[in-house]
Amino acid sequence: MKEISKNFEAYAFFGIMVLGLLYIPLVVVVASKAHAASPALPRCDEARTIDQVRGALEAQSGKVILGLHSAVETHVTDGTDYRRCVAAVVTDGDEATVSYAIGWYDRENAVPFWAGDGLPGSQ
Repeated sequence: MKEISKNFEAYAFFGIMVLGLLYIPLVVVVASKAHAASPALPRCDEARTIDQVRGALEAQSGKVILGLHSAVETHVTDGTDYRRCVAAVVTDGDEATVSYAIGWYDRENAVPFWAGDGLPGSQ
């Protein structure tokens, strides 16, 4: 009976080793493919871009922004690491054009930044 027990343990150990050697490379390949695609930079007219720009303009100028519309992309770098945009801003009685940029603060973690010139006449 001891002879069967020793063989069973050897076969079980061998089976676990084979499964481990097959499973580990599979997990590594699948995990590396999951992070292979780089995130897309937010578009000029995306909701979160409009929200960020509106919030920054309100904080910078002290005015209430009634609307931010007609956002258009004016320039994109070749690697899509940086976008230049123009949009129309409506405040209480005024309408102005503002320009802003979108780029990567941390591309690996998909954290963009937004920067702009602000409302004309409020600097």
